[in-house]
Order: sequence, then structure tokens, then C-alpha cells
Amino acid sequence: MLFYELEKLVKSLSAAEKKLFQQHSALLKGNKVYVSLFQQIAGQTSPPDTAPWQEQFRKAYPSKSLENTAAYLYKVLTDLLVQVRIEQDPWYQQYQCLLKARLCFERSIPGRAFKELQKASKLAAESQHYPVAYQAARMELTALSDLGFPGLSEQQLVDKQMRAKHTLQSLRQIHEHYSLYELLRHRLTNRKRPENGQREKQVNDLILSELSLSTRGSQHQFEPQKLHLLFQSFFFLHSGDYRSALRIFNALTKLTEANEPMWDYPPYDYLSALDGILDSLRSIGYYQEMSPFIDKLTALSERAYPEHFKSVATLTAQVYRLNMVLGCKQYGMADQLLTDASVHVNGQRSITAHEKQLECYFFVALSHFMQQQWSKAKKQLNLLIDAAKQTPQHLVYRAGRLLYILLSYEMNDLAYIEYEIRSYKRAFSKQGKAYKTEKLIFNTIAADPKRRGNAWKTTTRKKVAEKLKEIAADKRELQLTKFADFGQWVLAHLY
Repeated sequence: MLFYELEKLVKSLSAAEKKLFQQHSALLKGNKVYVSLFQQIAGQTSPPDTAPWQEQFRKAYPSKSLENTAAYLYKVLTDLLVQVRIEQDPWYQQYQCLLKARLCFERSIPGRAFKELQKASKLAAESQHYPVAYQAARMELTALSDLGFPGLSEQQLVDKQMRAKHTLQSLRQIHEHYSLYELLRHRLTNRKRPENGQREKQVNDLILSELSLSTRGSQHQFEPQKLHLLFQSFFFLHSGDYRSALRIFNALTKLTEANEPMWDYPPYDYLSALDGILDSLRSIGYYQEMSPFIDKLTALSERAYPEHFKSVATLTAQVYRLNMVLGCKQYGMADQLLTDASVHVNGQRSITAHEKQLECYFFVALSHFMQQQWSKAKKQLNLLIDAAKQTPQHLVYRAGRLLYILLSYEMNDLAYIEYEIRSYKRAFSKQGKAYKTEKLIFNTIAADPKRRGNAWKTTTRKKVAEKLKEIAADKRELQLTKFADFGQWVLAHLY
């Protein structure tokens, strides 16, 4: 696992970060074997045209431990990246101030320590980051007590204590917001459906608790407002009120954009929110409504943020744009996107293992599949399967394997299909029960509609239509069908 994580870390580095590592290493004396390891990983192509970097290292340095060298390289890289992030992101700066303050208290330099705590408190207040705000307040009160409260009146002490208490109350309210949102998600997506309306009662209890919490005085703060909208959007989405969910999505992005000073640097949180909104919209088939949110992603990618963030934002926008036109059945437009190289078909090396790169492979393959370009589709699916070997838990990998089975059927590779279906069931049996969509596809392939007559197809078509209605009503099935309309493929083979 360390080797995979190290490789992913090295390949996520921007050109500027790689240059910084080289400069940092040049200043250090002693053994530089870890630098050679870095160069071997950074220079490894994917899929590999040469021996894997592990083999290259063991051959070049037979007396050195690959595990120890990899662990040291990981430490050097993460320490260096943390230092870079401290210079960029107030979130990192707040914790650095706390570390400096504690160090100064330990070395009996209280004056400098209090200045660091003031800086941490100011940064935390600007971003409404209550954990650091309370920690700074607690450290200050403890230090003042140890020093005998020099020059501090009782009223001033009480005022400081009350400010710390109010900070702790705000932190508790945010925790309660998160707890209710997480419980709602769990109850609506993971649990089995209880009998006699018990599930509805559980959800209604959460709604009442969330409404009560939203009126306790914190409704004007950014984080509680954001969590309130997330709660509402998720509830509307899973209750089938899609128009209300879309309205909440727009309100959520409007709120986030109005509070830009509270964004992280770079704003991965906002990127994740847009990703979640777009994922929800494609799940319910609102493809045309995806466009304005994709534009927001594009605008994010064009800002002066670090290279890794811009790469992820760019690829996310491109994947959803291709996803959108395929969902609208605009196959000519999809072709144009690919021809214009708007989608990174071969991936960006800095984010090769990212889930969005896997989705990129999938939707490029789907575009070729829908236009019966079988060999091109197969090439992209092979890239997806190879890249996802270390992360088979991603649903896009499962969807890709399923599309590969459909592709094999279209190419009349019947001998391979039996083996692949057995392999597929074996691979995903540990991830819970099979999807109804999968069972429908496997049963259809087993019946081989290409060899069947019109009478059989007419009878089967009616049964499949009923099955597809059942699948459409099952929220769990959306996790798989959001990638492609597999049911339509089945119907198309019954005409």
C-alpha cells in the first residue's frame, strides 16, 4: 500500500513542486538514494513501457531497502508539501501558529506565544474555523493561569472565558448539523426499508431536529447555512422532489460564492460541492440543468490556483460536459468534444489515479460504444481497468467492467463473456448484493436475443419494461445507472 500511495503522491506533483523538491534535496548532504527513487517513480510511464520502478530500484541498489527508502521519500515530500501549503492556505497557517505558540510557552517566551495565539484567533475568526478558535482561547487561558493572571482583572478573565464558551457552543451546533446530515444520508441510502412507516418516521424526526437546530441563532453563519442547504437538497433529492432539489443547489452555490473569503486555498471544498451537485443531477437525468454548474467548474479551473487543483477542476468539468451531451444523446457533440481534445483521453499524469480520470476513460469509451466504434471503446475500457486496479471500490470501475461485458457481446466474443461474467460476480460479491441492473443484463445475455424470434422478443420486451420501472424506482440502482442507461441497451436488443 505504501508503494501505491507514494506513486500517487509523486505523480500528483506539479512542475513547480517537483522543482522545489529537487532544490531542497540539492541542499542536503549525505545519501541521495531517495532522490533516485523519486526520479524513477516520476519517470515511470503508464501503462509501463519499462520495468516497474520497484524493479528498477532493486536492480540499481541491491543493498538498499526499498521499503525504508520509500518511507523516507514519503516523509520528505509530505513535509515539503505541508510547508508549501502553510504559505498558501490560512487553514494550515492557523495550526502553524498554534504549534509555534506551544513551542514558545515551552521555551518560556510567553510574549511571542500570545502574539501567535492572537494571529491564530484572527485567522480562525475570518474563516469561522471554530476548532482553532477554541484551541487558541484555551491555550491562552491556561497560560494566563500558569503565569498568575498578570495585569488581568476578574471581569477581563470572565470575558475571555465567555468568548471561549460561545466558540465552543458554535462548534457544538456545527457538529449537530453534521450529525443530522450524516444520519439522513445513512438512513436514506444504506439501511433496509423498515416496515409500517418506521423509515418515514425516522426521517421526519431528523427533519424536525434539523429545523429546530437551524433557528438557534447560528442561521446567519456560513457553515450552518451551508449544512442546512445540504440537508434540504439531499432530502428533496431522495424524496423525488427534484425541482426543489435543483432550487436548493442554486441557493447553495449562491451562498458559497457570496462567502468567498471563507474558502480554503485552493477551494477543494467548493469543488467537491459542485461535483456532488452534478453527480446528483446526472443521477436523476437532469442533463440540461448541468450546464451552469459545469461553467462554474470551468471558471474555477481558470483561476490562479495551484496546478493540481486546476487539473482536477478542468478534468471534472470536461468529464461532466461529455457526460451531459451523452445523456442528451448528442453523439455528434460528444465526437466534437473528443476531436477538439477537450477531454484528456490519455489522462493528465498529475491525476492519473484520480476518480475523475477513471470517469473520463469511461465516458470516452461510452461515446465510442454508442457510435459502434468497438475497438476505440475497448482501448479506453482497458485503460480504465488498468488504472483502477488499486481502487476497485470506485463505482465507475464496476460500470466500466459492465460496459466491457456489453462490448464483448456486441463483438460476438461469446467465449470470453462467460469467463468475464464469472470474474465480475466474483470481484464484486464482497461489496454487497448485486444490482438489479446487473442481473437483468446477465439474464439478457444468457438468453442471447440475437438468436431469438420476434414473438419471443415481444413477450420479453413487456417483462423487461416492467423490470425497468422497478429499477427506476430503486434509489440504490441510481448509483450504477447514473453512468449509462444500461436498461435501454437491453430494450434495444428486443426489437
